[in-house]
Amino acid sequence: MAAPPTHFLNLARRTPNAGPCPPFDVSTVAASDYDIDVRTGFMPPAEPLQRLPKEFEVWECMLDRVLGVIKLVQDVDFTDEDKAFTKAWRAAVRAMPCVSPEPLFHDERQLRRAHLVLAYTLHSYVHSVHHEAPSPIRVPPSVSIPLLKVSKELGVPPVLTYPDTVLWNWSKVDPSLPYSPSNIRTTTSFTGTQDENHFYMTSARIELRGVEALALMRSTLDETFLSDGIAIQRITKYLARLASVIDDITRLLMATRDGCDPSTFYERIRPWFNGGNAHRSGWVFEGVAEEESKPYSSLSGPSAGQSSLVHALDIFLGVEHQNSRTPSASNSSDSTFLQRQKQYMPRHHRAFLSYLGTIERPVRSLVQANLDNEDLCQAYDLALKALARFRDGHIRIATLYIVSQARKSSGRVREGFLRGSGGTMLVPFLKSSRDDTRDTLIHPETRNP
Repeated sequence: MAAPPTHFLNLARRTPNAGPCPPFDVSTVAASDYDIDVRTGFMPPAEPLQRLPKEFEVWECMLDRVLGVIKLVQDVDFTDEDKAFTKAWRAAVRAMPCVSPEPLFHDERQLRRAHLVLAYTLHSYVHSVHHEAPSPIRVPPSVSIPLLKVSKELGVPPVLTYPDTVLWNWSKVDPSLPYSPSNIRTTTSFTGTQDENHFYMTSARIELRGVEALALMRSTLDETFLSDGIAIQRITKYLARLASVIDDITRLLMATRDGCDPSTFYERIRPWFNGGNAHRSGWVFEGVAEEESKPYSSLSGPSAGQSSLVHALDIFLGVEHQNSRTPSASNSSDSTFLQRQKQYMPRHHRAFLSYLGTIERPVRSLVQANLDNEDLCQAYDLALKALARFRDGHIRIATLYIVSQARKSSGRVREGFLRGSGGTMLVPFLKSSRDDTRDTLIHPETRNP
């Protein structure tokens, strides 16, 4: 069912580089104008659309043909039969009619579904055949033209993103039961394996656990406008509770190991995520002018750095990442990786982060103005230490799933040169982000969590 014309999802859309978003109600950091729900946080409160209208069935059917069936060309079990299947499917994609997505522009949920379907088709197409450098990978007009138009309407890039794989990629297990972490499942995956589904659902569970973190941020910021003795007591309690929630999020992150095999992830799942930045000559979107296609030729794939939750925690706690300027495959180092990843977020979530960064009375300033209040300072540092522990956990997961697997597959690997799906030098970036978090502590002598 389409959202009514006055709903926030139908506000005027802006492209990723189109400047500030339209004005929003900023009376609360949980305002629905930011597409943040008090029950589900950055996850949509209603089940994402599972199928497009019948005039777009050609897109759905083309994707249905390959999910869980198509193989990476480098798979060790890639047979002649697989080669023939892949060749036929790619020919069908190239011959597919170029359907205009404009009938979808009135409904945000339909646009999200269209982006997911076209982006998964795009990545299936480009990663199912061997490409010789320096020739660029060419995306046929049947995919590139509608994907570029849908992406422009949504304000996200024409590539597979974290919202596609996590936020917009689930359905209820039992429709009669309430929405909960145990009652949702992934609906779209390249491999159809439990490992890939578990990988996506780990992020979904983290997002849902983050709902309480967002509520604590809201309550804290409400109190900073008073800043009297009672308010500071409440803020102290909220910050201590926030530390506990962040530790829960870390435990969920580490639970990636419970259902996603590291070698399966590295060999069979992760390569599908690569964007144009993983190919020496990038991608060419056929059917559009070169100047329109060129900015998108070196986009990165989905990354945890595209989750708005950790960005929100950083901004709320006053963590600055000026030290995290690591070179990437496609971007200059004059802006941080985390800043670049914001362009892959839904536009309303970008607007929320922008607002959060302009709040008149930030928490860190309040703490610095009350350094004689040891309880407040300790609670603030507790939250920062929890966030540093989260980043330590991320380093361990990255080492297990990427660094160690790279060493197994190709012998000695210099971990400082391994790149994440977002394009950054993975381990140095994660360590730098962790160190930036520790450097924010009020009492740096206690920086080791």
